[in-house]
Amino acid sequence: MKVCVLASGSGGNAIFVGSGSGEGAILIDAGLDYAQVRRQLGELGLWPCRILAIFLTHEHGDHCSFASELAGMFGCPIYGTAGTLRALRLSWYLSGGEELRPVELGEEVQLGELRVRSFPVFHDAVEPCGYLVSDGRGNLGVATDLGVVSPAVLESLLECEVVILEANHDLGMLLTGPYPWELKQRIRSEVGHLSNDAAGEALAELARRGRLKVALLAHLSQHNNRPELALQTVERYLNGRAELLLTWQDRPSPVVEL
Repeated sequence: MKVCVLASGSGGNAIFVGSGSGEGAILIDAGLDYAQVRRQLGELGLWPCRILAIFLTHEHGDHCSFASELAGMFGCPIYGTAGTLRALRLSWYLSGGEELRPVELGEEVQLGELRVRSFPVFHDAVEPCGYLVSDGRGNLGVATDLGVVSPAVLESLLECEVVILEANHDLGMLLTGPYPWELKQRIRSEVGHLSNDAAGEALAELARRGRLKVALLAHLSQHNNRPELALQTVERYLNGRAELLLTWQDRPSPVVEL
């Protein structure tokens, strides 16, 4: 399996996951347009490829604003929880001709070699989720927008060799930064975004109890975090027990092969 975070942050999110044989791939979230996705996949040597489906984590615009365009260009369906798709139907992001396929939390979808299963997360959206993806050779876990790593989330990620986990903010930077107090409270709440320390604690537990080999830190805030600070904080918890990589808003992450 090949994994690359094409973009991560409030400006747009998209993750490429390809099967080991190269016969098919999926996108998790659709916050980049078709031209950006194709260009980045080409630069990474991952194009041409057959995108089998788009899986949405939730209905916020930075995760779904180009779902309709991408689904149309790739000729593929859009998956999401019933709550996410219901909210999407009420938005202006859809044209009306998309094939929407609801998935229940915990339900597994088979697409070629890829098996995709959703799990619940805490975030201020209608019915947000994370995803587990396997191709029989390795397991990937994605949890990019959540305010707390619940025991259920932790258990879901234990089987994964590669985890893409949010490390949105440094708490000190958030509290002393320019955001209004109400927004600061929302971000640090259980339905907001994950701090560097919370990400570090979770990844250390996954390295201790699970199969974690590579962790990609996602959705870093441009105002309340710094890449080097996120790495330093999380590494303090991990202490070398897994490889740490950054994701970016303006360029793709390294391609990770499972």
